[in-house]
Amino acid sequence: MKNLINYNLTTISIGIPSYNEESNILGLLESIIRSEYNRFDLCEIIISDNSTDSTPFKISKFMKSHSKPKIIFLHDKTRGGTANAWNNIIKEARGEIIVLYDADVIPSPNCTSELARKIKNNVGICASNPRPVPGKGIATQGAIFISNWLESVRNRQLSKYTVMGRGLSIRSDIAKRIIIPENVIAIDLFLQLKVLQMGFDIVFNPKALLTFKPAKTFLDFSSQIIRAMYGHNQLKNFEKKFRYRLSLKYIIVDIIHLSLRNPLGATSVCLCYFLLPLYKRKIKGADSYLWYTAHSTK
Repeated sequence: MKNLINYNLTTISIGIPSYNEESNILGLLESIIRSEYNRFDLCEIIISDNSTDSTPFKISKFMKSHSKPKIIFLHDKTRGGTANAWNNIIKEARGEIIVLYDADVIPSPNCTSELARKIKNNVGICASNPRPVPGKGIATQGAIFISNWLESVRNRQLSKYTVMGRGLSIRSDIAKRIIIPENVIAIDLFLQLKVLQMGFDIVFNPKALLTFKPAKTFLDFSSQIIRAMYGHNQLKNFEKKFRYRLSLKYIIVDIIHLSLRNPLGATSVCLCYFLLPLYKRKIKGADSYLWYTAHSTK
């Protein structure tokens, strides 16, 4: 398929969906300002926000003290969900490539450019490489183990775990042909499936590093797992159209290798999953796109 992007100077729009991120949003914005873009031109940062805390105040204050790059702040007090926020960002974006970041991540200095440089030829989406901040506690160790396993899977092959909402890039002309339904929970997987359906490739770039805070409590760990289960189940019929199922052999091999390197993490995952039914009864609205908001992670 013909390459529609001029790589002499590619323009980038960065999009950030935000809901009550007063503790995280400034860290992300500062890291974006300090990023290295090389041959890319950052034309704007678009924040789609539904916060009820001090997030809007902090963003407005940041905008007053930073004239460049241009920041577009879309605020609505009514919570619309992440799909709605992504749709707003995609509609507003002027760049040839859109880079989407969760509001609670910290990209490495070259993460944005690493995500953007992979968008070439027939590539529609490039997935980032999220890594958890080290920490202690059973829930945290379990979350770190799962994250390490997901990285090994992404390095091995394309799967439903390749594209993560924590960070990705997508060709703008492709994104603008997609409307994400409001009720979709696993919006990253939906976007991946739509791009594959349109005939474009999905790639994973291990160099596009970003960090995030893993769950610190059993409740927050469970909310993430349950939400992912509901989200993937919601799209199972759509996903059946694509032949990229993970081999059971490789799943077992990767888990064994990781368990030998990190036995504490493996034990922590087992304990967390053992407690999952208990926390599933406690968490309300996990099957809704307006889900329970975790306190120690997102």
